[in-house]
Amino acid sequence: MSSKLISGYRGGVEQWECDQMNHMNVQFYMAKAAEAFGHLQNALGLSPTVLRTGRKGLWLKTLRTQYKSEMHSGTPINGLCGIRSLDGDVIKGFIHLFNASKDRLSAVYEFTADYADYDTDASLPLPTDIRKAAEALADDHPDMFNPAPFSGPVMPTMPLDHLFDSARGTVNVWESDPFDHIEMRNIVAYFSNAATHIIHNVGLTRKIIRERNLGSAALDYYSEFHAPVRKTAAVLLKSGLMGAEGKIFRFGHQLINMDTGEIAVTTTVVGCYFDMTSRKSVALPEEFTNYPKEKLLMAQL
Repeated sequence: MSSKLISGYRGGVEQWECDQMNHMNVQFYMAKAAEAFGHLQNALGLSPTVLRTGRKGLWLKTLRTQYKSEMHSGTPINGLCGIRSLDGDVIKGFIHLFNASKDRLSAVYEFTADYADYDTDASLPLPTDIRKAAEALADDHPDMFNPAPFSGPVMPTMPLDHLFDSARGTVNVWESDPFDHIEMRNIVAYFSNAATHIIHNVGLTRKIIRERNLGSAALDYYSEFHAPVRKTAAVLLKSGLMGAEGKIFRFGHQLINMDTGEIAVTTTVVGCYFDMTSRKSVALPEEFTNYPKEKLLMAQL
């Protein structure tokens, strides 16, 4: 293992972190990755004390997530993270979560982040000491999986026809970080919960899903962060089916801060259906492939 790799997480999958698909839900993958991100910041000199007193630190700009294999209740998890490169004031890094019992890669997070004021949310030049620490840790890490660029259209910030309200809520105190921003886990929870509404919107009911013994899984996420969402903010998630072909569907999400009217996060999700017994992917249900082409978001991109 490279000396420039950072041990970021060590824990396991709790039963309550698993969903109706009998595997750990995406929001809890994100929760564990966020803990690893804290260790990465600490390695750069952004310790909890420095963050609390200075109220400045790394802020995600983009996040690419690939799910490589399932993890179930009781699975031990090991997390590693690192810095790949610097581009001006932007740090490019990664977090890998492994099934420690099988030494198998389970989830990959590739991110870009800049340095920001947590009170004003303004991007700032990277301080010299943080830059030097990042440069010292930067490495191509050829032994660590690096996914190909996200392929296909991504969700834009512009208004689109055929989006619908898929989730709505208010950011609670317990959903926020120490700087009053919504935690990443809870953003992903909105996307996860919205999937049920998108599936229902295409005509696939829970009864049909049970009769066909179907499960669904996210394979790939790409998110861009445009504006902050703070505690007590009212939020609305607008979603739609971007495309569906073969074994793959593509959802699009726009998370809106209703207090400001800003689109805070845009996310594209690529996923599939699988047989709940064999755990193997299957062709998309006909409800997806028969969905009117003119209603697909991709038709507008």
